[in-house]
Amino acid sequence: MNNYFDLHIHPLAKNHLALKPKETSEKNRIEDLVGPVSMSKDFKDYTNETVLRKLESQSCIDYLNEGMVRFGVASVSALQFGMASSKGFFTDILKSGLKKPIAEPYFEMVKEGKVSYLNLLLKEIQQYIDLKEKCDIKYLNRGNAHELNESVLNLVFAIGGGHNLCMKKIGNALEYDKFENFTKGDFYDPGTIPSKSPADVLEWLVDKMREKKLEVLYLTLAQLTHIPEQHLATHAFGTKSMKHPSFYPFGNGLTELGKEVVKRASTLQIEAEDTDNKTLAKKKGKSEVIMQSAPVFIDITYLSLKSREDLYEFRRKEGFEKIPLIASHIGVTGYSINGWKHNLEVEKCKNHVDQGIKTIKTYTRPKEAGYWGANDKKGFNFNPNTINLMDEDIIEIANSGGLIGVGLDVDILGYDSNLMNEKDNCEFLTTPDFIHFFPYKSIRLLEYATAEEIRAQESWLEPNRRELHPLSLCFNIVHILAVIGLKTAHKDSAEEYICIGSDFDGFIEPLRVCSDSRNLKNLEACLMKWLPVAAKEYQKVNGGTNDLFEFTKKKKDLEKVVRKILYINGSKFLGDNFSRIISSNDAPNVELVD
Repeated sequence: MNNYFDLHIHPLAKNHLALKPKETSEKNRIEDLVGPVSMSKDFKDYTNETVLRKLESQSCIDYLNEGMVRFGVASVSALQFGMASSKGFFTDILKSGLKKPIAEPYFEMVKEGKVSYLNLLLKEIQQYIDLKEKCDIKYLNRGNAHELNESVLNLVFAIGGGHNLCMKKIGNALEYDKFENFTKGDFYDPGTIPSKSPADVLEWLVDKMREKKLEVLYLTLAQLTHIPEQHLATHAFGTKSMKHPSFYPFGNGLTELGKEVVKRASTLQIEAEDTDNKTLAKKKGKSEVIMQSAPVFIDITYLSLKSREDLYEFRRKEGFEKIPLIASHIGVTGYSINGWKHNLEVEKCKNHVDQGIKTIKTYTRPKEAGYWGANDKKGFNFNPNTINLMDEDIIEIANSGGLIGVGLDVDILGYDSNLMNEKDNCEFLTTPDFIHFFPYKSIRLLEYATAEEIRAQESWLEPNRRELHPLSLCFNIVHILAVIGLKTAHKDSAEEYICIGSDFDGFIEPLRVCSDSRNLKNLEACLMKWLPVAAKEYQKVNGGTNDLFEFTKKKKDLEKVVRKILYINGSKFLGDNFSRIISSNDAPNVELVD
């Protein structure tokens, strides 16, 4: 059986929520963390198929091992206030009164603001530390990345949102967490954080994790909600299955606080070793430490389009443009920014005020990806919402030497054009962002959404059963290949910038052909069958040179592309960017510190 790589998973997430005790100082049993969450028959009878599929889309340790996922990036993250307080299936589950896979105490702790996001993050990291003592699992870092053991599960880490760096109590802009619920020997050591700024917290956190031989590959700067106590960047509107004011985007791009975090992440260093594991330099009989660049990469997932533009501009200004960018679990719009702007349906756009939050509700005509079928042809449209990648984003990532993890969430991959409706291609932009992209369209002339229309959006909370063809994923992959092949200098290596970022355990509705981490072999079979079909059909609609998709001609070339996407690209990316072992010839390029 082949091995697999996943750029974005949450191996402990659902069990972490399910088993969280009332007293956060209590420890969960490690054996309760490695398997899938349990769901009683009564609970399964109570809920519906779509909710069950979201809960069952897991990447627990047992599933990862069964599915031969040999290398993955585990995202650790505290549940956001907006999610814990939202309307939708979370709330329905907690109110069901049945034995359920998600426990209420964790949600109450977040809603009541008893602790900080950083507090909850550290508790989850502690569980990974405890897990290592019980499981046959390897945590890769910059010292051992060259020793990838393909017989066991290898994990590195990601920080799933800038909110995790916040030391203020949740929902409280004034009171800082005192971490009183931590005990001696825990991951957190009271009093060691140099300051309360998120940039300093990031550096402290990365250093603490490195002391424990854990490595952070990337930081997802934004999440799906606005965090008022620590605003780093405007997030993209990205969920219609839950409802809370914080889901609406706020602000106008990357903030100064966000820039500080990006700069710190990009300039982090680590002590280097030479190939003989000896000191590289001595001066006047005094040993010197050689520091090598060891950045935490920035993940652009969930950033608004304006925030992404600000990020790229800031990176160029600071000289960071060659540090790899990550898009960890994402889809594509199929558009360039100008194409997206041109396809705005202005006559449908409205001023939107809901629960005191003012935004602009926009509609965009979706981009056709291609058709399939013989007699009754079916069309497929990309999801045009700006949470997905524009062509410019794809180019930035490829030119930085980064990596794009195509998600398995059907809500981002697009829609069958025959089933698509208005709610699928609508989203919300902040007023400043709308003005930035559409300066000649008067907001004053836009109608206001009526109270009835806003109330009607409650229908979004009803689960929507989607049965997407595997081509939905393939069309997203093909578009990325086309953009890199046609608009960058990487035509001959376009497939090397793509992998899978499933987001399993992230409460997604997954593709039916790959519903959890055990089923990546099914996904491989689907890519082998449908990727060449998608390439040919995409080219009929969108054009391109005849040699753009060479893998459609020979099976062995197709196998190479699929293997790269499902495993090789991820392991190669780690090898290229993680090693801290250098030769003496490299010493002039690193910093000497007394």
